[in-house]
Amino acid sequence: MIPSEIIQKVLSHIDADELVALAADLVRINSVWDPVAGSSEQAVGEKVASWAQSQGFDVLIDQVTPNRPNIIIDGLRGSGERTLMFEGHIDVVTPGDVSAWQYDPFGAEIVGRRMYGRGANDTKGNLAAMLMAMKALKNASIKLPGSVIGGVLCDEEDQMIGVTDFINKGHADKITAAVICEPQDGLICTSQKGAVRARYRITGRMSHGAMPLSGLNCAPAIAKLIEGLDRLEKKATTAVGCDPHLGWPSFTPTVIQAPAAGTPQLNVMPGEARVLVDVRTIPAQKHPDIIKDLKKLAQHVARSVREHYNQYDDLLGLQQRHELAVQVDILTDRPCTLTDETDPIVQAAAWATQTVSGKPPVYAGVPGATDGTFLWSVKNIPIVTMGAGDRQVPHQIDEWVNLDQLVETAKIYTLTALYYLWPTDIH
Repeated sequence: MIPSEIIQKVLSHIDADELVALAADLVRINSVWDPVAGSSEQAVGEKVASWAQSQGFDVLIDQVTPNRPNIIIDGLRGSGERTLMFEGHIDVVTPGDVSAWQYDPFGAEIVGRRMYGRGANDTKGNLAAMLMAMKALKNASIKLPGSVIGGVLCDEEDQMIGVTDFINKGHADKITAAVICEPQDGLICTSQKGAVRARYRITGRMSHGAMPLSGLNCAPAIAKLIEGLDRLEKKATTAVGCDPHLGWPSFTPTVIQAPAAGTPQLNVMPGEARVLVDVRTIPAQKHPDIIKDLKKLAQHVARSVREHYNQYDDLLGLQQRHELAVQVDILTDRPCTLTDETDPIVQAAAWATQTVSGKPPVYAGVPGATDGTFLWSVKNIPIVTMGAGDRQVPHQIDEWVNLDQLVETAKIYTLTALYYLWPTDIH
């Protein structure tokens, strides 16, 4: 086991006031990716790089695209085989209607033991905690056989080009485990839901709303698509059940556009429509089968709607063209992740959590995807996702994080790295 004096020495380098100040500095920088408004991740990335350099770390500012950097921090460097990555993202989602906020979304206002602001919870607070953990390990001057890398990445909230670029440039090649620093309320998440996103395109024929028979209405196809997605969801829940950590699979239509582009008008029957679908999966499902089912649904809807129109024509004594088409494009195919609870990084996280909190660790799953999805699926890197913050608060108005939990998280991150990199023959 790790001697208690070593544990205390490392933890003594966690300065709660410095952690809170760093988190506040990060929250105050608007890092919403919005080229029209002029905001991006550049300023907050430079702030992280400047702070890390001031602590004596070697830092690479790696531009993924203009104004969208990855910051790669070379923490501890040892000769052993293990290299642990701490990963946190620097982008945040839009605050939306600022007038609906009680607190300035970029004010980092502290009320009681809460810090309010966009990103305080997801995930600038946890980013500050991981940076403080790296500093504590460095300043404790304890020789460990492994290495630590800090990956401070852009664009987690959208297409995840930051982690993709990080992997493509070879930065992940030597990483043997990763801690994904996200708000999970102290839980140790060993799995994440997968995602299949699809876009259905329905092509009919535009007409005047008063003369619908001169066109071809997309609405019946939309209705049948939604009914079909409901059937697929029920089929999945019956087949695979409820995952103990991730819950139920889902097939959710999220966006319906009719017309697909342009301004809708009450007296115009649109000739094209789109339906966007967000499918969330659990490990018992197979994505190729899901994609096959989504494609079959498009074919079934097109066929059944054409039959519907033919039968209606027979009723009215008409003969018309019914070349309605339904196509589907797969936009995203992100697999589920699952790290075994016996994996060294999970054991390290469990030991650290119990050591700091005095309570047995609680395991769970992440309901969405993170940058860790790519580290796990592309590079086979075992991951755990954990951090401070209520899991229901991300992306909400008046986002907040509990500061006491944030300090505790910095300590858990520190001891997770200490345990993972400690000589294995001494555990």
